[in-house]
Amino acid sequence: MKISFSLFAAASFAFAGWAAPQLKSQAEMVADGELKAKVLAGSRGIPAPTPAGRNYEMTVNGVKSDVRFFVPSDLWRQRAFAGEWKDKKGNVMRLARVKSLVPSFEREDWYKEQIEEKLGELESAFTGSKEELDEWKKAWGGNGTGKFIEAKNGTRWWVEFEFAEKVKEQDAEKLLKTFERSVSTMTKGGGGNISSMKWWETEADKYTFLTDLDKAKGGKFIKDAVKLMDAMRKSYEFYVPPSNEVGIGKVRIFKTLEGYREYRTSTGEEDKMSCGLWDPGREELLIAAADVKKAQKTMRHEAFHQYLHYATKRGDNAMWFNEGHACFFENVQYNPAKNTVKVIEKGNRSMWVSKDPAKYANAIASVIKKDRAAFYSGDVNLNYCTAWAICYFLEKGAYADDRYEPYRKICPKYLELMAQGASASEATEQAWQIVADRDVAADFLKFWKEHRKKAENAR
Repeated sequence: MKISFSLFAAASFAFAGWAAPQLKSQAEMVADGELKAKVLAGSRGIPAPTPAGRNYEMTVNGVKSDVRFFVPSDLWRQRAFAGEWKDKKGNVMRLARVKSLVPSFEREDWYKEQIEEKLGELESAFTGSKEELDEWKKAWGGNGTGKFIEAKNGTRWWVEFEFAEKVKEQDAEKLLKTFERSVSTMTKGGGGNISSMKWWETEADKYTFLTDLDKAKGGKFIKDAVKLMDAMRKSYEFYVPPSNEVGIGKVRIFKTLEGYREYRTSTGEEDKMSCGLWDPGREELLIAAADVKKAQKTMRHEAFHQYLHYATKRGDNAMWFNEGHACFFENVQYNPAKNTVKVIEKGNRSMWVSKDPAKYANAIASVIKKDRAAFYSGDVNLNYCTAWAICYFLEKGAYADDRYEPYRKICPKYLELMAQGASASEATEQAWQIVADRDVAADFLKFWKEHRKKAENAR
């Protein structure tokens, strides 16, 4: 009996391993309601990656202005994107609109408005000839098994499967044919996104939130986030006054960590460590919301990076200032009645510093000089905790006793110099010259041992 069972189990396992991916039994709205079709069974929808842009400062007739350029192929791909799904085995299904070829310009990136205008012209001229379709497929790229499909209303589509498991050629062809047979066009009443990718949006004064959280259960998370982040913005502005208009921040909240990391993969980044970050190239804050407390803490940290990016219009802020303040804002007490936050010492950074204050005090001199590469190498935890200690001392500790009064001028001076065009290292060096005659490590240790309690309410 044991032998028979083992053979049966092995045979069943082998059969399951060779089973081809399937489509769902029921068709659903896809491509923002343009079509109705079957998608990959047991899959989760991945939203279209936000195109990455580059910021430039241009001078026209003696007047400086900031412009944001985009790569034409990125905007073309966003316009073509109609859906992407990934199942638990890693198989991927993609659907794209086939409407035009990629516009080209004299330089690699260009004005968004002019790219979109050219895309419109190319779409009007696109005939769908074999030569055009071949060129379209070459521009789309990818390693999937795909097929061009023409819907009854004349629209053209490309559907492809990229398999993570071994799939027979005939099974792949069957999937493509099954999808094609399931397609029907939606002439009206479609609306909304595909049901396997239910993203919705909430706009607030300071932030716009996009999320795939369930509205019933996830609505509270978003409602709380809207209020909390409004209060956090006030706190950011109080401690780090903006030299430029900040505007509305974009925040994308993912229901699962897997969804967050799959989106990161779709942008070309293999991320197996983080659960949230600020992506300056795409100008969006990404947060995985599965662990609510961790998500809120990460959002407070990463949203400061987002804020500083706009507040200074600089992407090269000193690491001690940028990461130190981001850590500074991780732990707060929230007052819902007044919609205000109070930065407090509590947290992992404080815990580590408390274990050996002298270690972190002595590290201050080196950490303020570290560039990005140096900060993220060696003892990274030491660098983060020291950066937190620096900013907590400058923003709270220096106000706990008048003997630390010179330290209150360092952050404002740093921001002033950055606004004037100094490099991060120049701004750091000149700002810290204010306390050149002080023993910084000794001052920090004295604060840590004698004035920490006063610091909590000092500011």
